[in-house]
Amino acid sequence: MFKSIDSESFPLGKGPMVMLILFLISTVFILARSSERGEGLEFWVFASTHFEEYQARVPIFEAQHPGVKVHLTNFGNSMHDKLLTAMLSNFGAPDLVEVEITSIGRFLKGAIDEVGFINLRPRLESEGWMEKLVVSRFTPWSYRERIFGIPHDLHPVVLLYRDDLFKAAGVDLTQVETWADFIEAGKKATRDLDGDGAIDQYAIVLDRRTSSDFFNILLQRDGGFFDQDGNIIIDSELAIETLEFVADMFNKHQIATPVYGTWHGDPSNFAAMQEGRILSIMAPDWYVGILKSQVPQMSGKWRAISMPAWEIGQRRTTTRGGTMIGITKQSETRKKEKLAWEFLKFIYFDRQGLVNRYDKTRIIPPLKAAWDAPIFSEPDPYLGGQQLGKLFTKLASEIPARYQNPYWSEADDLLNDAVFAVITQKQTAEVALRELAEKVRALMRKDQQRWGEM
Repeated sequence: MFKSIDSESFPLGKGPMVMLILFLISTVFILARSSERGEGLEFWVFASTHFEEYQARVPIFEAQHPGVKVHLTNFGNSMHDKLLTAMLSNFGAPDLVEVEITSIGRFLKGAIDEVGFINLRPRLESEGWMEKLVVSRFTPWSYRERIFGIPHDLHPVVLLYRDDLFKAAGVDLTQVETWADFIEAGKKATRDLDGDGAIDQYAIVLDRRTSSDFFNILLQRDGGFFDQDGNIIIDSELAIETLEFVADMFNKHQIATPVYGTWHGDPSNFAAMQEGRILSIMAPDWYVGILKSQVPQMSGKWRAISMPAWEIGQRRTTTRGGTMIGITKQSETRKKEKLAWEFLKFIYFDRQGLVNRYDKTRIIPPLKAAWDAPIFSEPDPYLGGQQLGKLFTKLASEIPARYQNPYWSEADDLLNDAVFAVITQKQTAEVALRELAEKVRALMRKDQQRWGEM
């Protein structure tokens, strides 16, 4: 069935080859389970919040389609590896699957016609969906003019801030329009409160161990790692200037504190917020939902404004994170792609489902027709009665494009190291980003020599 291969000839190297062998063994059990279930759709997810939502939605779809069973499986963090090996073997993939934004590049390596997802552009265009959705949000899931996934979300970013503590420092943050304004306001709010010589509260918390916050601002400025043609642009003057700016908030202006713990959602970060050490954070829609669930006792203390612009009149948001849903070519082989497409539309485009999603998670959907639902205009007590949904939907049309490339996963890992090196003053932004760009270009050249043009 399979010809002999070695780790050098295998497209993704020794590690994925081992995973493939293990997967082929485990897939015997997966296929046996599927055959026992009879006719139906297999749907894989990796996020528990999505799994919980779909558990409630699947029975509705099944009732509308008598005889159809949707088998929903949450594989958690291991899902992307299972999916990759299933696609490499052309054996055992589900009909539909959700993929996280930093992982999709792994599935785009090799010849474009060999990508394991169906190109959804013809269906989207023929049914008029491109006009109904935020088009810029398709870019993470598109490559070489094909659209391999539908966006689950928009994830616009706002600036969440402690209104009470900024006002105590004599700052009205609603008057801030640009990042330059924010730095001046942040200098007033970053203070040593007890006179011991150590700063007790910082104007903003930023991640220096990953590229997340730097990349937020870079996207806001229409930058990125790759352009729309897949070319590397992370060593552009725009990117260098932006990374210098982020580093300066730590080192020159001293208004930023590093994330406590491993990321913005770490319990130690929430503890620092409760203690008043963190006064603001760049927050995508989903983070607001997490904040409310993790520290409900801070209700009423936070407010949200549009992100500061780089220059007056420029974009005041960005986007962070994301998920797509795609239909695999193995579903097409099994002649289930039409049913899969109907389920996809139900789970991603049904207005009531999207309203329920926002109610539980604060995630803004890419379907514009859902935004006029009353829930998006409701006052949010956690934010002092602000109409948070209205702010998010207002910013949704400004979401920047985030262009895709098969090397995004490798590039992102290297970018994390570069950002840390610059913020900790081990390298300049120019040196770090140009070295990074050359490493990724060299990796791409090596693979093209081995496999040919992708």
